[in-house]
Amino acid sequence: MEPVQGSLIMLSSVIGKGLQDELDILSEHISDNDYLRILAHYDGDGTSAAIILAKALLREGKRFHIGYIKNLGGEGFRERIEENQDIYTIVVDAGSDQAKFVPEVEKLGILDHHFFQEGPAKALNINARNHGIDGTRGACGATMAYIAALNLNEKNADLFPFFLSGAIADKQDIGGFSGLNQKLVQEYGSRYKKVRTINLEGKDMIESLAYSTDPFFDGISGNVENSKKLLLKAGIDPNTNVFDLNEDEKQVLEKVLGIKLISQGVGTDTLKYLETDMYRFPGIDFTSKEISSIIDGNSKLNKNGTPVQFFLGDESTRGESISNWKKYKSVLIDYAYKAYKELYEDTHVRYFYAPESEMAGSIGGLLMLYLAPQDKPLIGFNVSDSITKVSGRGSRRLVNIGLNLSLVMRVASESVGGNGGGHDIAAGAVIPKGKESQFVHIANSIIREQVSPGTAEERQKPVKKAQK
Repeated sequence: MEPVQGSLIMLSSVIGKGLQDELDILSEHISDNDYLRILAHYDGDGTSAAIILAKALLREGKRFHIGYIKNLGGEGFRERIEENQDIYTIVVDAGSDQAKFVPEVEKLGILDHHFFQEGPAKALNINARNHGIDGTRGACGATMAYIAALNLNEKNADLFPFFLSGAIADKQDIGGFSGLNQKLVQEYGSRYKKVRTINLEGKDMIESLAYSTDPFFDGISGNVENSKKLLLKAGIDPNTNVFDLNEDEKQVLEKVLGIKLISQGVGTDTLKYLETDMYRFPGIDFTSKEISSIIDGNSKLNKNGTPVQFFLGDESTRGESISNWKKYKSVLIDYAYKAYKELYEDTHVRYFYAPESEMAGSIGGLLMLYLAPQDKPLIGFNVSDSITKVSGRGSRRLVNIGLNLSLVMRVASESVGGNGGGHDIAAGAVIPKGKESQFVHIANSIIREQVSPGTAEERQKPVKKAQK
């Protein structure tokens, strides 16, 4: 992709002097080192951020290698940093809460947006929250990587597609962008073609519905035959593309799908996600949502390097990138239906067991947004040989009445000998195997204290089972 031509915006007018001063220090470290390491959180946001930093470093003539972090516990983080402690390392989409585990390491720059606890550390910790930016809705890991790249050279504005990719993967586009994300979209997104359309992806309408996970349509997602029946009943050609629908067809389909989501009991913000601004970019065959899905899907299958290679220009990985994307969608849909049928109840929380650690958060997010009642947060467990990974997901309504899953995950995990943190609406933890019931009991008590007592009656509503 060619650098953007035309006038460029002064970055300081977008991010403020304090944040830019910190980015200036990171730029100096990059300038002073010929070889660097990028360590990114393994998910779609982190991998999008890694692509941004990789492209920016290539343009600076720097050599680098990319690694990924799954275990954000103290021991796991320290091991990753100590692997190449003599190389200047940029950790993105994680690190602020983990820097205290490597307090002596100086060759470490962090670009993060999560809640964190201050601790002794020599690392350069650049966190959106330190500058009054909401790291849950207003900035993600790719946001932080994008402004770091812009600070190196504002011609890196053309890395905008991968900033969007990370924000979409982190669900920060639901209900429209806000905060720093919104400023960046306004300042740098106007150069690209934007279309307001139904929030679907894929080569034709059957594929778009059958593989749709965000939005997720109960009984339609994962079912080709039901997808085709819905389209024919709505008078839509199943072989057409979402961008080829005329206005009448879009209105009819949006109404049908909206009624479907309402019948699933989705929240108001989630219903708004049925329609979105879709971007298309010169030289890239995929929409903004498709780029995000490709990167996120590959990442969740432990294939992070495949979309990185592809979007860095290796066309030989195109087929694999697309194949992994569809495979992930199929697996997620299957796991979501199964988890929904096997939800466990406590008074203030629901929980489930996921077959794969990388899927627990995705399953929980899908269930919380589209299938489960909105009165309680969800916790997903993945039990391995010695540890259990935990993912918590809430709703904005629950956050508005006091839910803070970052605090829940941190306190409950530490109480059973683990560690955790994240956002108020989505967070994770690692705990010793066998401590799941104790963790749920503690988390349930914390959530009871956080949320409004006025919701007690709602919490007694039974779980509606999915129809596949």
